[in-house]
Amino acid sequence: MDKRTLLAVLLIFIVFWISSEFIWKRSQTTPEQQSVAETNTKELSTETSDPLSTKTTKQEVVQSPEVIQTDIDISNDIILENEVLKLRFSNLGALLHSIEIKAYLMADKQTPVELLPVDETLLGTKLQMASGNISNLNNVPFQYRTEEDKVVFTAITANGTIEKSFYLGEGYQVDMQVDINGNSELTGYELQFNSGIADTEEYLKMKGRDYKIVSQADNDLTKFTLNKLKENREVNGKIDWAAIKSKYFTIAVIPEDLIDVNKLSAFKVQDSPAMDLNIRTDRNNVSHNYQMYFGPLVYNNLEAYGNGVASVVEMGPKWLQWISRGFMIFLKFLNSFIPSWGIVLIIFSILLKIILYPLTHKSFESTTKMQKINPLVKEVQAKYKSDPQTMNAELKKLYKEHGVNPLGGCLPMLLQMPILFALYPMLRYSIDLRQTHFLWLPDLSEPDPIWALPILMAVFMFVQQKLMAPSQQNVEGMDEKQKAAAQSQKMMMYFMPIMMFFIFKGLSSGLVLYWTVFSVIGSVQQYFIKKKFN
Repeated sequence: MDKRTLLAVLLIFIVFWISSEFIWKRSQTTPEQQSVAETNTKELSTETSDPLSTKTTKQEVVQSPEVIQTDIDISNDIILENEVLKLRFSNLGALLHSIEIKAYLMADKQTPVELLPVDETLLGTKLQMASGNISNLNNVPFQYRTEEDKVVFTAITANGTIEKSFYLGEGYQVDMQVDINGNSELTGYELQFNSGIADTEEYLKMKGRDYKIVSQADNDLTKFTLNKLKENREVNGKIDWAAIKSKYFTIAVIPEDLIDVNKLSAFKVQDSPAMDLNIRTDRNNVSHNYQMYFGPLVYNNLEAYGNGVASVVEMGPKWLQWISRGFMIFLKFLNSFIPSWGIVLIIFSILLKIILYPLTHKSFESTTKMQKINPLVKEVQAKYKSDPQTMNAELKKLYKEHGVNPLGGCLPMLLQMPILFALYPMLRYSIDLRQTHFLWLPDLSEPDPIWALPILMAVFMFVQQKLMAPSQQNVEGMDEKQKAAAQSQKMMMYFMPIMMFFIFKGLSSGLVLYWTVFSVIGSVQQYFIKKKFN
């Protein structure tokens, strides 16, 4: 039974690790399946019907439109600003050059977070003409005017007037309106989110799976991790929203319902995910509105949109997200009157251990009782070895007399799996832990720089398993099969703490702090249970 209990614990972490690395990160519909299905039902081949594709056709001609007014002074310092955001535009191309988030700091803990990588721009525009030519507006000088919380860019070309307006209210939302008037050849346009997203953290070992393109098309969620963007990827269909995300921040765009955003192209730019959105239209005059969110991955901020964009926030598998959100709400409640997040996590670990006490106590107690009655089990097995049916009946009777459940050591451990699965993403991706100092830990969102917590956790894991191991007296009363099981348990007693150390040393120290406190309390609990039955 001891071996089963340890195998259950090992299974928890192996399944948990594999799930978080390879299963939960995948989309509900594979990009290849979605792209093929949409291509077959909604459009002709990419090469002939969509000149804005990353695959350039022979008929395409990319050029800047003929501008009626060219004597326009260029300014790269057009500012929109509120209490949390500072945006810097240029009227050359009506491009966004900087997104500064005032309430958060870069890895140096001095500079406000900048979402755009150095020398990169956002919200470039290309027009698609009926002739197959593409009109690139990124080098076109726009006239501009600023109003309260608003800037309007206007370019008058030979093919019509293009106007891009940006409004910044309160919070992290930016409203954009695209107006194209008098262009008789217009069949569509492209909005470019091809800047990527800046690195804001020092620890980037898991960047390949933390940075993503996340989108919802026809109510299906698709995620492309940076690791999957070795080649260009596409999502076809009605794009409800799309986002570029790092570990803690996102650049998200939500078109109004009537806009036919029919394709998303995802690719890599300077080791960062990037995307372009293709918008189809059959009108000469269009007026399209977009909501954009430039800010931290705070669940409540994104959930307020009510269209699924909150899925950008990492909360684990969908069937467990209600637990993750419950833990998140409770932790923030504690933090409202306990300013130290380290103390909050310790208190949370203790409270959770108290709540789970009946389960863990039953598990430890069942394991200890099974060790005590092993000699009696051996006698029954020897006496009825030729009559399995009678042997099973006598074993059940023996277990009942001593109040032992053979599965009591395994089931309580397995029942804790949902809690672990829910806590892992919630603590690892919580922006509240970012740059939070506690004791020797400079940042609870980053790994422990001196590995003190993972080592401490591994030590107490070893102590707890040592306390669970059968005594020498119990071992002597075992048959050969049981002794072999005890020997396997002894090997796992050394192997598991080492394995868990290597897993946890690269995880956020806030998560490791929680699990270390949990292990310490478990060791103390196991000590008193063993003392009670010896």
